[in-house]
Amino acid sequence: MQDNDHTSDAVLLNTFVIRKKRCKVYFHRGTLIWETERAPYTRWTLPLTDVLAAHYGNGEDEEISMGNVDEKVFSPTSFTIHYAARGAKNKWSHHTVTMSHTDSRQVGSWVKTIRNYLTGLTNRPRKIMFFVNPFGGKKRGLKIWEKEVQPLLTLAGIETRSMVTERAGHIRDTLLACNLDDVQAVACVGGDGTFAEVFNGLVMRTVKDKDIDPNDPEIILPPPKLPVGVIPSGSTDTVAYSLHGTIDVQTAVLHIIFGDTIGLDLSSVHSEESLLRLYASMLSYGYLGDVIKDSEKFRWMGPQRYDYSGFKKIIANKGYEGEIKLLSDPCHPASSTKCTENCTRCIEHTRNNDCDKEIARWLTVRGKFFMVNGANVSCACDRSPMGFSPHCHVGDGCVDLILIRHTSFFNNIRVLLRLSSKNKNLYDLPFVEVYRAREFTFQPLPSVINIPSDTADQINRSNGSARSSLPRGNSVWNCDGEVIGDSRVKIRVHCQLLKVYTRRSQDMIEDTSCFC
Repeated sequence: MQDNDHTSDAVLLNTFVIRKKRCKVYFHRGTLIWETERAPYTRWTLPLTDVLAAHYGNGEDEEISMGNVDEKVFSPTSFTIHYAARGAKNKWSHHTVTMSHTDSRQVGSWVKTIRNYLTGLTNRPRKIMFFVNPFGGKKRGLKIWEKEVQPLLTLAGIETRSMVTERAGHIRDTLLACNLDDVQAVACVGGDGTFAEVFNGLVMRTVKDKDIDPNDPEIILPPPKLPVGVIPSGSTDTVAYSLHGTIDVQTAVLHIIFGDTIGLDLSSVHSEESLLRLYASMLSYGYLGDVIKDSEKFRWMGPQRYDYSGFKKIIANKGYEGEIKLLSDPCHPASSTKCTENCTRCIEHTRNNDCDKEIARWLTVRGKFFMVNGANVSCACDRSPMGFSPHCHVGDGCVDLILIRHTSFFNNIRVLLRLSSKNKNLYDLPFVEVYRAREFTFQPLPSVINIPSDTADQINRSNGSARSSLPRGNSVWNCDGEVIGDSRVKIRVHCQLLKVYTRRSQDMIEDTSCFC
């Protein structure tokens, strides 16, 4: 959204020296163009939506203007434009171009026009509340904030209010109690768990302000007013990767500065009594639940604890009986395209959250599962470039349900190899079932294990009943890296409940239609 009609029709034309070459420079309708006057002729085009700031080139304070300083004291002969450009692998980077002119009035006029245009970009946040997690991932959060995040935000003229988190739940508690009237956005430096605390806190704050009971599983949760940004510094950073196509810190910061947002689905997890949590990336029962629970004992190992616990649980090869009831969406993940910029499926659901709801149908799936996964986004990361569900959409009001049947140790290894592949997914494995659902429920089913007859005789004598089997325990849910102990849950997708800062990947922009 832009409010710069007064500057959009401005036309500037002049000759500047750029990198020791004389260039004709044009500015019109939000686009800056410069081209060399002599052969070899080269032309550059820069939309001002990619510009971060314009500073006078002689190092004077950026707030100084020609109108309040004596021209003899302040006579700038150059100005520098700070901008961002998209490179390979979806990475954006900060660049500068300096333009020189002998007439300081011309320099002042150009700087004023560019700044007025940037001020008119009303979607850009001017003050942001930041939460920095110093403990997540490799414990680099504070360093990333000080060295990479804050300098770029200051350069772009964004005021920040920062808080370093001290404990689990600190962000949520703060957002529930603090005054948010003077900020235009909330952002965090951390992993998926830190991001989850932010949006859980914002949604609960909104629910509290509107006096809504969040424990009702049928309630329509109200969207928070403030958009959210995420700077990756965690162990996996699947949300940042799925949104930006990379976990590059500078890219994530630039996306916040640009101010472009999309709607992100959030899924609620209810037990029989209450709302347990909202999640944005993955809810997983079985193997990944066992891994996150076991890894808590090895936090001193850092991110390596997941590898260690994962190896232990893949060897154990446990399976869990369960029943899933799901409201199936007519668009199957395997027949859908990837979710990228200008995704038609997400745009349709922006306009109509009940799109295709009338032809959705209920299904029931029972069995013994190695994993039950509800993917809210693709869940891609550096270790899993395709993710659990590469065709998952961020704003279509659906969750991709990936059910991996309990099978052999060899097939479990096949799953892990597929997840680490750059060009293969889980969809075509014979023991994997994939559904797209608007909501689903899971309940564990009684499961037994056979025991030797002599042990059964001992149980018979001690309990007074003849049993040749014992009940098997349940797993836990891994919810955005946090443990949920309730096995029986109801999951419901809230379409585009949260606005998040990102400029989506354009890898497949030429083909964003959905073949459903």
